[in-house]
Amino acid sequence: MPLTQAIRCLRRNLIIAFVPMLLDLAILALSVAWSGWQLTSQWSYRIVLEMGLPSIMHLYNLPFTWAQLLLIALWSFAQGGYIKALATACEGGSVDADQMVRNSLAFWVPFLGLNITVLLAKAAVSSVLIMQFGSIGAGASLLAFAVLRIVFIYLEFTIVTDRINFDAAFRRSAHYFKRNWPSALAMAVLLLAASGVASLAANWFAAPAAVILIIMLYSLMMSLLQTALMLTLHEAKRWSEG
Repeated sequence: MPLTQAIRCLRRNLIIAFVPMLLDLAILALSVAWSGWQLTSQWSYRIVLEMGLPSIMHLYNLPFTWAQLLLIALWSFAQGGYIKALATACEGGSVDADQMVRNSLAFWVPFLGLNITVLLAKAAVSSVLIMQFGSIGAGASLLAFAVLRIVFIYLEFTIVTDRINFDAAFRRSAHYFKRNWPSALAMAVLLLAASGVASLAANWFAAPAAVILIIMLYSLMMSLLQTALMLTLHEAKRWSEG
C-alpha cells in the first residue's frame, strides 16, 4: 500500500515535513509582525489544486495582492527541493538541507514560470465563465480545474524527476497518469478531499494556537500523502519502461 510505504519513507526523512512547516510559521510570524492578527472564524473552504510544497496559505480564499506574488516566488523557489526530497525518500535515500537548497535553486525559474502561467490562466478562465454564467460559471470553472488537476496530478513531480520543461511535462505526466490511473486517481481524489477538509478547519478555527496546530498537522498530512503519490509515480514509470 502506498500510504504504508509512505509512512516508512517519511519517518526516515522528517525534514520533508519540517520545511513547509517552518516556512509557514515564518510567514505567519512576519504577517503578524507587519499587520497584526487578521484571521477571523468563517464558514469557507478551498480545494487545493497546487501540488508539491504544501502551505496553509493555500487553504484560504485570499484576494490577489503583491504580497501573494512574493509568496508565489518563495514557494516556487522551495518547490524543486521539496519534490526532489520526496523522490529521494521514495528511492530509499536520505535527504538533507543542502540537497534541498541545491535542487530549489535548479528548479526555481521553471516553477516560477509555471506558477505564474497557471495563476493567469485560472484567473482568465474563471473571470470569463463567471461573467458569462454567474455562479454556474464559477462551479464549472472549479470542476474543470479539478478534473485537469487529476489528469495532470504528476505534472510538478515530472518536471523534477525527469528534468524537463513544463510544456513537455504536461504530455509526459498525462502518460504516467494513464499508465497507473487507478492508483493515481485514488491519490488525487484523496489529496483534494483532504485539502478541502483542512481548508474548512483552517477557516473555522482562527485562534493563534489552532492555526499553529493546523500548520503542523497539514504539513505532516500533505507530506505523507504526496510521498504516497510519488510512490505511485515510480510505479507508473516502471510500467512505462516495462
